[in-house]
Amino acid sequence: MRAAPISADELRAVQLCRPGWGKKGYATVEVDAFLGRAVEALTALALRREPQLSADEVQHVRFRTQPFGRGRGYDEDQVDALLDRLEQTFRSSAA
Repeated sequence: MRAAPISADELRAVQLCRPGWGKKGYATVEVDAFLGRAVEALTALALRREPQLSADEVQHVRFRTQPFGRGRGYDEDQVDALLDRLEQTFRSSAA
């Protein structure tokens, strides 16, 4: 099933959850930085400009787990689903 495209405004409004108690998730600093780049790229797409992020970059991004003592990070399944939407958005815009 194809993921629904996402806009810059939708991405800005996303509130990522923490993983279940006792589990570690993706490092928040890394995810937040990447999603900031994605917002800029989605804004560029909306303005019909060349985005500085590609579907392949979204597909291949990897995040470390949250460092010990810094909280649980972001839920990996939720982040992965969001990345699927981002990738689909960039792929459909290139078509």
